[in-house]
Amino acid sequence: MSEQILNVAIPWSLTHYIPLNGFHPLYRALFEEKPDWLNIAAWDNIELSQSLRGDEAFRESLLAEVAKEAVKLENVSLSPIEKDYFAHYWSANQALTRLLPGEIEVHHTAPFPSLCRPFVFHCESFAPVFFPFAHQGTGSMESQEQVRAHYKRIFENPMCLGVFSHLPETITDLSRFFASPIIDAKLHLSRIGLMEGAEENKQLSKGPLSSTRFLFVNSANQNPANFFLRGGHIVLRFWQAFCRDPENKRLFMRCGRPSDAMLRQYGVDLDWLGCHEGHSIIWIEDYLTAHELEKLMCAAHFLLLPSASLHSVSIMQAMDAGAVPVVSDTIGTSRYVVDGRDGIVLSGVFDNNWRRDPECGVMIDQYARNPDLEDALVEQLLRRITELFQNPKKYAELSANVCRKARMEFSGRLFSEAFWSDVYGLYQDFLKDNLVSNGATDLLPAKHHLLIDDSDWGRVFTSPPQPVARLHTGQGCVTEMGGCFIASPGDQAVGLHDWSPITEYVEQSLPIPLAFSTEIKGLGGCYLRVPITEAERRNTKRFIEVVANKLMPFPLVYALSSKFLKLLRRLYRAWRQFFGEIVAEQKIAQPEANIELVAQDMNGLNIIRCNHQFYAISKNGGEFNKQRADAGDYEVCIKGTSLKDILRKVEELSTVSQESIELVEEGVCGFNLIRVGNSFFAIMQAEGAFDMNRVNTNGYSQLYTGDSLEDVRMAVERSLS
Repeated sequence: MSEQILNVAIPWSLTHYIPLNGFHPLYRALFEEKPDWLNIAAWDNIELSQSLRGDEAFRESLLAEVAKEAVKLENVSLSPIEKDYFAHYWSANQALTRLLPGEIEVHHTAPFPSLCRPFVFHCESFAPVFFPFAHQGTGSMESQEQVRAHYKRIFENPMCLGVFSHLPETITDLSRFFASPIIDAKLHLSRIGLMEGAEENKQLSKGPLSSTRFLFVNSANQNPANFFLRGGHIVLRFWQAFCRDPENKRLFMRCGRPSDAMLRQYGVDLDWLGCHEGHSIIWIEDYLTAHELEKLMCAAHFLLLPSASLHSVSIMQAMDAGAVPVVSDTIGTSRYVVDGRDGIVLSGVFDNNWRRDPECGVMIDQYARNPDLEDALVEQLLRRITELFQNPKKYAELSANVCRKARMEFSGRLFSEAFWSDVYGLYQDFLKDNLVSNGATDLLPAKHHLLIDDSDWGRVFTSPPQPVARLHTGQGCVTEMGGCFIASPGDQAVGLHDWSPITEYVEQSLPIPLAFSTEIKGLGGCYLRVPITEAERRNTKRFIEVVANKLMPFPLVYALSSKFLKLLRRLYRAWRQFFGEIVAEQKIAQPEANIELVAQDMNGLNIIRCNHQFYAISKNGGEFNKQRADAGDYEVCIKGTSLKDILRKVEELSTVSQESIELVEEGVCGFNLIRVGNSFFAIMQAEGAFDMNRVNTNGYSQLYTGDSLEDVRMAVERSLS
């Protein structure tokens, strides 16, 4: 469409997007089906964590940017609504959003723009737009007039280019709520669509209706707390009425099983359930990968989803796999399913849960349990599905229609093409009247390894969009989210912002050292080691207080015990100081022990990991020594904060052209200082022009390398001292 590259900043990996399902599968197609003229930048939390640990200069620069954002908020007068808004936005997230490279930002679900450059916004439902002041199902909004004024300023701001939704009801409600001609001009109805599933899965035969597979799923992040809102109890009651002779029929419940007490409270017959679990009812409680869930959808004849709210992804996944969706008539359902044509729509949920707010005129939902409605939904399920079993041709027609609709209306490729074309057009219109500068500091040159690669979008979007526990050892936990496995110590509670790799450096009062990796084994077993936590310190203090209260009636014993405790504390502090000095001396005297050879002979270099740092040294450089590497005593030594960073630098050097070589300084103690991409070299001035081939073949008599000009200058000076 265009020869001009559009660079887009995506701050969805930041912690304020965790409750908003950051990299939600609803938006996956926008990334993996993006046009060639589009570049997307999003933080890679794994790389960010490693750089914060291994690159002191970068860490100090980033923390300085965070401090700037905190000072800004201290210098302005904020309303209570604005204070809550920025508390969720958080100064660290504000800095990281601003520092992302890109000409525009794209946000989803709830807007947290930096307002230092243009942004576009996409949402599904009305209420979550105003997070944390409104939530689906609550039927209310905190301080409605103040909230309206706050978000009106955001959407009327010239930096807001457009507000998109694929639900007509949401566009209508936004228009009614704001009653602003400026905002109305920015509202756009969009397409929606998913990445196409694997063809080999789609070829799976579903088998005859006599061997029907029914499927119930919970939310995209597979949160077991959503069981009843999704209508899981209604599905179980339907199954009891429908499947009196199970034969080959199966009901798959992909969700956590609620307790017996909760199931009984919602009308499930536990005696009957116990007889069918493991036979006609199969609980799948473990987390399923996107590929596994896709295969399950492809094997299912029906998706049963009599839920209180819309769940777009589940419906589109089922339709793409040829499973007939059986859904409720909540707002948004009509965008996907037409009753009797490409699915079954159960009535009653809309009338029970939705009402028009008399003040602002928008539709709001308030979930309330209604036993009569539940009975009606069970009856409708039984009647409608029995009719299809009595008329198999009708089922075959529905199944064919859902596949056709998925291809025609829910194509991820068409969604991506239309959305990015609209965004590009809006940005071009904006540029006609505006000059834009995003105000970013010079923090990111040579730091693009901190951004997610195009090849990683599949990993990011097929991972849970919210924290899901994957491993608990008693000493530590491993959680998966957004393409990362995250290790946290002990049973320490992890708050919203604590999931960020920058938290331990910003929030000194709450140090929770997290470790990030693409896989569990990459965490190195750190979840098996647990430091002393604040909870343990509090328990010790509480124990001392209890003992003190017990001894209070005996003054002499109390006084002696107090002196003894002070003596123990004094001895403990002296022991720690003495032991710490010995350890420090040992660390100076001994080489680093945590050294690993990662790869051999990559373009003439060996890749080595030493603690949190990575090094590339000449394959003929001998045994690796950290002191030699940091002093620049190897003929070639390149440093990186992560494997991704060091491999990029090695690849960059192997493909360097003569035009990209820059003579920075000449005649520094007899050496020339050269820049090659993001690396620096020093060669003897008498050895002529710099040649990368001579570097790779150890052809220089003296060669020093570093990540900065100052590094190589110091290496030269050390060699002469």
